[in-house]
Amino acid sequence: MSNPPDVTPSREKAELANRLIDDERGLGHEMEVRVYYEDTDFSGVVYHSNYLKYMERSRTEWLRHLRVFHTDLEEDKSAFAIHRMTLQFGPPARIDDLLTVRTIRNKLTGARSFLRQEVLRREADGTETLLCGADVEVAFIHHGGGAKRFPDDLREKLGG
Repeated sequence: MSNPPDVTPSREKAELANRLIDDERGLGHEMEVRVYYEDTDFSGVVYHSNYLKYMERSRTEWLRHLRVFHTDLEEDKSAFAIHRMTLQFGPPARIDDLLTVRTIRNKLTGARSFLRQEVLRREADGTETLLCGADVEVAFIHHGGGAKRFPDDLREKLGG
């Protein structure tokens, strides 16, 4: 059975990938997400705030791959919190697009992690188009909100 001409192969892929990567920029993670109708606005493109949701899911899946679970952090009265995020938007994603969310850990300090996150679409010619990029500063905090140094075991898991 051949594909209709307007359907890209990525739209037909049934299973989504989720894996650790070792990018030239640092250690990280890639996760695929599919664009659903609920992700779009009245014009049929992904609503801008949904890129943040894709990135949040990817950060969480990356941590899960590293065996870092939010429930365990909760028991220690610790959490991750976004301290700063700078976004750059490119062309829009549309319904049924298969996107890759790439997360790269650039730097780890005492209580902060600096990440680069990208939402990409692979085009028919194999190139990747950057749809949304973010430079993210994540703080490790106490439940009260103050910064907290990464414990040694967590620092090791994060590649620090």
